[in-house]
Amino acid sequence: MLSEPRSGRLASWGNALLAGLVSPDEAALAVVGEDAVHRVEGVPGESAPVGLTLALGRLRGLGVSGLRVALPAPGHPLGLSGPPEFNARALEAEEAAVCQGAALGLVPEVSEAGPEGDVHV
Repeated sequence: MLSEPRSGRLASWGNALLAGLVSPDEAALAVVGEDAVHRVEGVPGESAPVGLTLALGRLRGLGVSGLRVALPAPGHPLGLSGPPEFNARALEAEEAAVCQGAALGLVPEVSEAGPEGDVHV
């Protein structure tokens, strides 16, 4: 079974949003996919985690013109050129979305919640 990285969905739908091809809500729904919810932490100007729709809008407002996928592996940090802390988190997650037009990047952190048989990601 083929599994796509979350950063790939974020980059493809985020780029469609930035190009004006889809609405913010459409992009956010496509990125979330079968996950329960996505919250973005560390968005400049926000003191707490925010929803994906707001985060994508904030990134656009900060000058982000595109997103690209980085799929690093130990010993081969493909696509990473950020600060050491970002690179380390991306290596641990084995993926990241790197922003073009602003010195920002996003690394997915996946968690599960709920009782056995009804777990949400």
